[in-house]
Amino acid sequence: MELSIAILVYCFSPLKLVEELLKQARNLGVNFEILVYDDGSGPIWQEQLSTELEPLPEVFLHKGSQNQGRAAGRNILASKASGKYILMIDGDNRIDSPHFLSDYFNVRKPKTVIVGGRYTDDKALPGTELRWLFAQKREVQDLAERKAHPYENFQTNCFLADAEIFRKLKFEENLKTYGYEDSLFGFALEAEGIPILHIQNPQYHAADDRNLAFLAKSEEAMESLIWIQQNHPQWAHRFKLLRILNTLKKWKLERISYSLLNAWEKSLRSSLDSPGPSLWRFDLFRLHRLIQADLHQ
Repeated sequence: MELSIAILVYCFSPLKLVEELLKQARNLGVNFEILVYDDGSGPIWQEQLSTELEPLPEVFLHKGSQNQGRAAGRNILASKASGKYILMIDGDNRIDSPHFLSDYFNVRKPKTVIVGGRYTDDKALPGTELRWLFAQKREVQDLAERKAHPYENFQTNCFLADAEIFRKLKFEENLKTYGYEDSLFGFALEAEGIPILHIQNPQYHAADDRNLAFLAKSEEAMESLIWIQQNHPQWAHRFKLLRILNTLKKWKLERISYSLLNAWEKSLRSSLDSPGPSLWRFDLFRLHRLIQADLHQ
C-alpha cells in the first residue's frame, strides 16, 4: 500500500475532513487507507463515530478504551498503518485546497518528513483571544521562517512522513502531561539526521480554546517542561522558559522571582482572560507556573 492517512480524534467528529480526504485520495490513483483512532472519547462519541465512518469504504475506525494522550495515539496509528508513507493529521483540522493531498504526496521522499504549515482565522472569536494570539504569533509561520529553522516549533497536527521513520522513532509516551511531545519528536528527528522538508500547503486550525481553558492547558504544559528537563536534559536548552528558569537558579534568584510573580498572578490572569491579552504577560504567567512546578517537585 502506498499511502496511509492517519487521523487522531478525541471528542470530535472528523467526518467532513474524512470525506474530503477520501475524495482527494481517490483522485491520486494509488492504493490508500484512512485510519481514524479515537483516543477514548467514551461510548457516546464512539457510537457516533461508528455510525458516521464505518459505512465509508477505505476508512477504518479504531477505538481506544481510555484516553492515553496524543503521543500514544499517534504511535498507535503509526503501528496500524500499512502504507509506505503516512500522512498524520488531527481530526479537528480543516483543509480548503482541492490539491492538499496531492501537494503533499507529490513531493514525498524516502526517510523525510514533509510539513505544509498551518493558518487560523484573521480575527479571534470573543473569549478565545489568548489562544488565537498565541497561534498567530507563535504557531503560524510563513514558509521562509519554517525553512530557516526547520526543527524548531515542529508541529504534529499535520505532516507526511516515510513510514520507516516511525519504525525508528516513537512519540514520547512517558510524557503524560499536556504539551511538547511534538517538540521532542522534532528534536529526535534532528538528532537522527532525518530532514524536514517545509512546503507551502497549510491546513486550517481553529485555535478556539477559551482563555481560561488555554491557561489551564498552559499550566499543565509547565509540568511537561520540568519532566523534559529531568528526563531529556540534552534538550532542555531548546526551550526558552527552561533557559530562563535555569539562569534564575544559577544566580539564586528562583525564589524571589517566584514571590514577585506570585504577587502579580491575579493581575496576569485577569489580563490574559480579556479581549486584549499580551504574549509577554502570558510568558510571565507561564514562568510563574514553571518556577512553581520546579519548586514543588
